[in-house]
Amino acid sequence: MNIGLRYEYEGPTTERFNRSLRGFDSATPNPIEAEARARYAQDPIPEVPPAQFRTLGGLTFVGVGGQPRGLWTPDKNNLAPRFGLAWQPGSRTVVRAGYGIFFDLMGIDRQDVNQGGFNQATLIIPSLDNGLSFRARLSNPFPSGIERPPGAAAGLKTFLGRSIGFFAEQARNPYMQRWSLSVQRELLGRVVADLAYVGNRGTKLAVNTQLDPIPARYLSRSPERDQPVIDFLSAQVSNPFFGIADFSGSGLSGQRVARAQLLRPYPHFTGIAVNLPAGYSYYHSLQANFEKRMSHGLALLAAWTWSKFMEARSYLNDTDPRPEKVVSDMDFTHRLVVSTIYELPLGKGKRWLSGTHSWLDLIAGGWQLQGWFEGQTGDTLGFGNAIFRGSLKDIPLPVSRRRAERWFNVDAGFERDPRRQLQYNIRAFPTRFSGIRADGINNFDLSLFKSFPIREGWRFQFRMETYNTLNHVQFAAPNTSPTSSAFGSITSEKGHGQRQVTFAGKLIF
Repeated sequence: MNIGLRYEYEGPTTERFNRSLRGFDSATPNPIEAEARARYAQDPIPEVPPAQFRTLGGLTFVGVGGQPRGLWTPDKNNLAPRFGLAWQPGSRTVVRAGYGIFFDLMGIDRQDVNQGGFNQATLIIPSLDNGLSFRARLSNPFPSGIERPPGAAAGLKTFLGRSIGFFAEQARNPYMQRWSLSVQRELLGRVVADLAYVGNRGTKLAVNTQLDPIPARYLSRSPERDQPVIDFLSAQVSNPFFGIADFSGSGLSGQRVARAQLLRPYPHFTGIAVNLPAGYSYYHSLQANFEKRMSHGLALLAAWTWSKFMEARSYLNDTDPRPEKVVSDMDFTHRLVVSTIYELPLGKGKRWLSGTHSWLDLIAGGWQLQGWFEGQTGDTLGFGNAIFRGSLKDIPLPVSRRRAERWFNVDAGFERDPRRQLQYNIRAFPTRFSGIRADGINNFDLSLFKSFPIREGWRFQFRMETYNTLNHVQFAAPNTSPTSSAFGSITSEKGHGQRQVTFAGKLIF
């Protein structure tokens, strides 16, 4: 038995010159609020009285206005206990158990700074009269000058009228609880069998969260296209931000704007996204391993996994209180891998041709055959925010009826007309389905090896390797967009592709 305790601390990223965003101040009125409210009061919409129209919040920057230099406040509570147990009830049996907590890093997006406001693109406009004359030349491709990034100078007014994103200021490291229980037994003939239960639970997983959604009370709950709601939310109304210089060049610079925009919690932005530690996952599996160690020229290793992987790492609707619990896109119910090595019983010291001349042994002896098989259940499929009027059990087709042109039942109840698709609705159709899957993996590789001794310490190895030996097609996922003419059909392949045969020689000394 062994017991351990590990402590992990991940400090925040900093930028040498503080050229990075820090977060979002949701409480302070934006500097443009007085002007925007005055303009709004001239032509308000009934849903938001002038007294309730606010433009709170804006982006903050590291090292500015009392903000710390770190891009986030680190998590200091990362204690990771470990426990392991091994018990041998008999000379040929071993029982093992273990449990541990393992912390992860903040994610790829936290390995770099978030430099909104500190980068700026300058467009090359070669002509102002459709090519009759040219103002941009190689000697001066930017005759109007180079646009300079505003940096943190705009403060809360940075990126007004645009969609923004930032790191969560109060960081929480995601962590995984892992546990296992296994029984290993040595059998006759140098054979070892292992049966294990392995599970894990993910906690505080990052979930992309929209802080500026259209409130749910304005969205349709109808399973069909609700045209009155669509017309209501997409209706053009007076834009209170029109004429305010800070919105120039943004999506809110026009004289009119969709009503839905003014219903958002932060109407001066078109979207506010942040990764919050609201997600979780769990995984349960039965894992069986069978190993025949090398004897009589044969070695074999087989591993089979039967598992279920569920997760909640995204929201079905931006206004949902918690992420959607759904089968993971990394859920593969069954996975089988078998590898084997077989030394052909030919030549000196083998069963056949053991007494042959040296020249015949050089040709016939020492050959080794290696095989590899991989089989796996296909990926889970989903159909987006679709209108579906049928039964889910009618979507999958029996294996005998699946074709590349019709992988699942496209007539099970999907609305195919693009003019009737959903918009501005509360979605109820799940993201993915465990019983509806793409093509899996069914691949077999075969290799042939032989070494030719040259002299002491020198040998030449010949290799012939075949990939996808049986030339079994590996289909990519089918089209799952109900409005597409290719809906339900497979138009490409994946995996190893067609059979490949390679020959190689290697000098080993």
